[in-house]
Amino acid sequence: MGRRDLSDRTAWDDGHGAVAYTADALALAGEDGDKAVGALAHAAEKLLARWEALDTDRRARRRAVGKSHALVRRRDVQADSVATDLHNDTLGHVKQDRSAALFIRLFPATLSVVVRLSLESELPVLRALAHKLAEDETPAALKKAHTKPLAEAIDRGESAIRGREEAFAAAGRVSAKIASWREDANAVLLGIEGALKQIAAERKLGTEWVDTFFPTVERGKKGKKSKKANQPEAAPQ
Repeated sequence: MGRRDLSDRTAWDDGHGAVAYTADALALAGEDGDKAVGALAHAAEKLLARWEALDTDRRARRRAVGKSHALVRRRDVQADSVATDLHNDTLGHVKQDRSAALFIRLFPATLSVVVRLSLESELPVLRALAHKLAEDETPAALKKAHTKPLAEAIDRGESAIRGREEAFAAAGRVSAKIASWREDANAVLLGIEGALKQIAAERKLGTEWVDTFFPTVERGKKGKKSKKANQPEAAPQ
């Protein structure tokens, strides 16, 4: 990863680490009395504050997406149960005669086919079933026992599907904000590098001095291999 090349392939936490390194390196110079360099830390700190807010939002949206999946699955199981109850009650009404006109009208497809459907696919079947249940040919006892549970299952299922779509949309908006943060981070790091190069030129310092403020490359001294500074020593366990 280049010092100002945070791409969509850069891990979210790594982006924070890169900016935090630069912010800390600049701040440390300021603490040592180099006010010109220390002042550059402000822009990086603002980026980190934005990252923290975005990270909180990102985690919340991921949680919301997971919760929406769980709710859809729960509503699916509940809808299966309502359909099963109506199916079994209808069979009892026709004395287990699956060739009876009432049974065939309400359940042209076998129950196993209906309950295997995803909630999205099952809802149209349930709506059609609700319509048939309301028809004059349907016995009043079946209507009384199953009209309300079926309507509730449909309403709750539709609400769960809408909720999942909204959760995905919200997560997508956060993803767009994250992409914008990366672009801004690249611009800020580029600006910091430019300012450091200008300071280095005024002080007759080399590029090695500029590199110390970025985590990517640490130029090796003569006779030593250079190593990547974004590979810190393992923290004690």
